[in-house]
Amino acid sequence: MMFDPFGDFDTNGYLQNSLRLKDPLEVKESEHLAFEASLEDALAYLAKRKSIDYKAVLKTHEILFSGFYHWAGKDRSELVPHLAVFKGSKDDPRHTIFERPDLIRRSVEYALELAANKKRFRERPGEVMGQLAFAHPFLDGNGRTILLIYMELCYRTRFAIDWSNTNKDDYLRALSDEIQNPFEGHLDNYLKPYLLDISSRDEWPEMIGGIKGLDGLDKEGITYDNLDNPEVQQLYKTYRSQRID
Repeated sequence: MMFDPFGDFDTNGYLQNSLRLKDPLEVKESEHLAFEASLEDALAYLAKRKSIDYKAVLKTHEILFSGFYHWAGKDRSELVPHLAVFKGSKDDPRHTIFERPDLIRRSVEYALELAANKKRFRERPGEVMGQLAFAHPFLDGNGRTILLIYMELCYRTRFAIDWSNTNKDDYLRALSDEIQNPFEGHLDNYLKPYLLDISSRDEWPEMIGGIKGLDGLDKEGITYDNLDNPEVQQLYKTYRSQRID
């Protein structure tokens, strides 16, 4: 079953997309065409920003996906403030829980604070990516939006990740471990061998195009439930206590 937080999949297609598409492959292809058509505009926007803040994250998503989603640039707290979002079934011990809608902005801003400490960021590049991924600001397009934000943050610290040589499955496994148990080095250890010095953004479009599995990673296995559900509240309570410990 497709992700349907608006409850109108039968009439408006997947997430009310502009073409009202329902077929997963057609959605994936059309969405990625919108992303590719807007990629250079998004990169140019980020390059001109004096600082990267939460508004810049929202605007980047809007630039990338407004050709396919009318709600592009709006986060989950605005669109579905009553829903919790997971990857995998919440009954599965290996599920990934994403940030509560009302705390998304705070989580993103915390990631940006981590990136502002340039020495720490270069030494622990996985912490920032893990925090951004945990925030999961949008109903769709998170992976690609966060990737661009992360690349810009890295550039401002004068390094890059050689994404074309990473392995999709290994990366996602490390990312999932980082979200579940942050600040323990899971994603730092995976990314460090791919860290490069960088002095120019010129190669970015080609670099991004070479990333394997970029077209729609965050549609796979997404589920949701109501925040009022006591079981969901307990999941968040348990997760918070684990992050603090």
